[in-house]
Amino acid sequence: MNDYLKDLAFIINAGSMDNTYKMAWVRSIVETCEDAPRELIQFDELSPLVFKYYWNQTIFFNLKQGPNVEKIPVIQKLVEDSIVEYQMQYGTEPKTFIKVQDKVEIPIEQISTILAENVSWRFLRVDKKHFENIYLCNRKERFLKIAKPELIKEYSDLLYQLINYRWSQKLEDLNRSPRISKKVRGVDKENKPKRKTLKPFHNLLTIENSNIECFITGEKIPVDKISIDHVIPWSYMYSDDLWNLVFVHSDLNSSKSNRLPDEEIIIRLDERNRRLLNLMKNSEVRSKHLHDLNLAVAKDYLRHHWIGFKG
Repeated sequence: MNDYLKDLAFIINAGSMDNTYKMAWVRSIVETCEDAPRELIQFDELSPLVFKYYWNQTIFFNLKQGPNVEKIPVIQKLVEDSIVEYQMQYGTEPKTFIKVQDKVEIPIEQISTILAENVSWRFLRVDKKHFENIYLCNRKERFLKIAKPELIKEYSDLLYQLINYRWSQKLEDLNRSPRISKKVRGVDKENKPKRKTLKPFHNLLTIENSNIECFITGEKIPVDKISIDHVIPWSYMYSDDLWNLVFVHSDLNSSKSNRLPDEEIIIRLDERNRRLLNLMKNSEVRSKHLHDLNLAVAKDYLRHHWIGFKG
């Protein structure tokens, strides 16, 4: 491998990280070189990309980017405030940044300042070694001189994989959330996380709830209002699991958003899961979901993930 790429890969893999700024920083450099490779890059060009990464990871999965919940990294806080402002005006449906960028004002100056003061020069330092061969950094004028932008472009796919892997590692340290690597990949390259249809679960849920009564209200749901919902939000679980799915009235489903279910709901769902498991066994249902439900009940996945979501 080219020595330049070896050094860049080493920095990505071995550099120390208190938060995820360095991975957002280097990813913005790679994306800029991939789009239009050139030596000189202004910090103000990188700031919107950094904002975009944090927007997508936050609005879909609410991932923490730093170790202290009482002291959120400034860029993450700027993004969170922007999301709140956006949702107050346009609704709570999560959308990738590219879909809403004309409706959001990016605090470019504030982000550029953070990149200049705290990130750009620290990224090049691993232990006591300083890798000035990667780029020269003018913090006062806020621009970089990239040594090999064409090489970064050529190997951008490999670099993205390295960055996502290291970013995922750090997020696993900072978050109790499951499936971190899938979540990072899920919003990579402006992808919108895809939700699969829950229709295949309909017949399984009716084994225990043949009248199709709302899990929240206990009332029978009109045919045109039947909805299947994740009790522990999909944005946290990023998966569809029978043990976490219930029938609800569609109006309630759309209003509950990503709220934390209270313990009474969790107790009732645990009881439902045990009834459903016994009924599935007695009816000799042949489904991979039977094995998953059996394991979930035995390992108490429900309470485990509920506690994780609370944290």
